Amino acid sequence: MVQNEVLDYGPLLDKTPVVRVLLVNDKQEAQLAISGCYQITGSLTNIIDQGQGLQKCIISVNNGGINIGNKRYKNSELRITSQRDGEIELNNIRYRGEIRIMQQFNNKFSVIEEIDLESFIGGVLGSEMPPSWDEDALRAQAVTARTYAMYKKKVRRDEVYHLDMLELAYKGVAGETARLNRIVQETKGVVMVYNWNIFPAYFHSTCGGHTEDINHVFGRDSIPPLSGVSCNYCNNSKHSNWSTDISKAAIETKLREANIFVSNISTVTAINPGAGDHGSKVSITSANGSKELNANDFRLLVGPNYLFSTAFHSRSNGKNITFSGKGWGHGVGLCQYGAQAMAQKGFQWTAILKHYYPKIELVRVY
Repeated sequence: MVQNEVLDYGPLLDKTPVVRVLLVNDKQEAQLAISGCYQITGSLTNIIDQGQGLQKCIISVNNGGINIGNKRYKNSELRITSQRDGEIELNNIRYRGEIRIMQQFNNKFSVIEEIDLESFIGGVLGSEMPPSWDEDALRAQAVTARTYAMYKKKVRRDEVYHLDMLELAYKGVAGETARLNRIVQETKGVVMVYNWNIFPAYFHSTCGGHTEDINHVFGRDSIPPLSGVSCNYCNNSKHSNWSTDISKAAIETKLREANIFVSNISTVTAINPGAGDHGSKVSITSANGSKELNANDFRLLVGPNYLFSTAFHSRSNGKNITFSGKGWGHGVGLCQYGAQAMAQKGFQWTAILKHYYPKIELVRVY
């Protein structure tokens, strides 16, 4: 590790921050099991139940109460803690922190986990990047994920949750290994800042040769760390170049689910390409005329595992659209396959981060 490139002025925060992660939202049922001693509170201090363990059961809500298995609690919110970390299992995934079950409308509920940031990053790292990859690539990913999470905690500090588990791949304890936990600890408290401001440290799988400006993709103000850089390192990704067929009917169905109505699609064209050839918009020509959508929104609606990026050319192919493109993801920030190739070439994690996020400083905040 290269410690002398990290600014360390002593702790700027007195302890590791706690983040609130949305695990379940707007659901009528979820599965819960607890493998050891636990407590349930209806407030921060009022213990209303406890036990030695809980067999797998169903969480549900009705008539103003929360049901856990055959027990009913007349509370709008329940907090569940276990005696030992990682003993609470929700929908077959084990979690370290406290979970909060919160009633919503129409007999639905959400579940939020409260967990210290380092434990959260430990659960993210192996889900966002292959655990077998080079340690410097993994260190770069840990700092990137921590920076993103800290930014979200800052901008959402007064909201019910800071992070949706879909924003960062997160599988609780399942993604952890001793090697990954060591790597997280080696970078503990380190984040990236620009002009002493934390920023949304976006990242993606494969850029295809050049990362994109945040303004081009997300319409947010451009800053040097998120303005896009040349990347000559991700050619070994199987998604550096790709081609796929997606049926016109499937595209129409996905758009209709988002209340965007088109029929008999003839063409789908990425327009206004950026430095990495990712379109900022998509133009859809159909029987309804021509319609423009934000390109990344279109990719997510169609399915990011089907339409890998918006850096594509396309052609009508009978009942399908054939998309031929490069890269996987939105193209902003760290290119993960590029980071791995840089690490294999001997670049250390600080150099990797400073390549993909120009003009940053690395600061240990706790």
